[in-house]
Amino acid sequence: MKKRVLTVVMAGLLGAGLAACGSSSSTSASTEAAATTEAAAATTEAAAATTEAAATTEAASESASVDLSQSKYLSDGVMTVGLNATFPPFEYVGDGTDTFDDITANEGNVTGFDVAMMNEIGKRIGVSVEIEDMDFDGIIPALGSKIDVAATGMTITDERKESVNFSDPYYDATQSVLVKADSTIATEDDLKNCSAIGVQGGTTGETIARGINDAATVSVKSFNQAVADLVNGKNDAVILDQVPAEAFAESYSGQIKALDGSQLNFDVEQYGIAMPKDDEVMLDAINGALSDMKADGTYDSLVEQYISNYSAE
Repeated sequence: MKKRVLTVVMAGLLGAGLAACGSSSSTSASTEAAATTEAAAATTEAAAATTEAAATTEAASESASVDLSQSKYLSDGVMTVGLNATFPPFEYVGDGTDTFDDITANEGNVTGFDVAMMNEIGKRIGVSVEIEDMDFDGIIPALGSKIDVAATGMTITDERKESVNFSDPYYDATQSVLVKADSTIATEDDLKNCSAIGVQGGTTGETIARGINDAATVSVKSFNQAVADLVNGKNDAVILDQVPAEAFAESYSGQIKALDGSQLNFDVEQYGIAMPKDDEVMLDAINGALSDMKADGTYDSLVEQYISNYSAE
């Protein structure tokens, strides 16, 4: 026991002596540690500054507008978009809660995927967006005069390409057939025996209907009217795109149903943004924005929000 106490005492004295003898060394070590800490802090601050600068550069890059000074239709900073707001979920009159950004003038509360897409394109190329709701069959004739572009679920066709430029395709679609809920219509042969097939004038649905049963094809100004005529018994069927057909079937649940276009052997179609042929600058700017939206995930987010999660209002 005494030996242990003595050892502890000696150890304490030795420690005290070492502390006294090494005071200058200890001070030096403390100074070195402080310098290291200061250097580390400086490095952290520099890294933070670099990150902030990178973020600023990225934000500036994202907000930088495309040079549209040579664009015939967009050099004024405004892009007027023509559409027909009877085509949910791509364009329809909403309840006014979806107002998009300040760049989009939309007094009619038109909403949907195409409106959201053009709103995003407008932001990326640096123009404001004005929505012009009009009859579908008047949209192409209005390009270059009343409107700058058309974004209205318009199928790219060789016939239309003769008079307009189309953007790169932005959506694949198939035609469908709406019928009464208790209807036995199921095939193309059944459509040949119909007395009235409703379509919207100027659409590929009208082209298909006339190819199947021209005498029975009833062309009206809007899909809303064609579907209302089906519900009221004036039409036996309505031919329109699959996604809008499903949207109308949801709106009139229990009264009408949508037939899958694949069972009628309808071909896959592609939507494009239509614009006049005499403005390649506008075409390149819109295609560039579309490409960037697809690459960074914005396009998929809009599809999820406006198409996949669409619910009839």
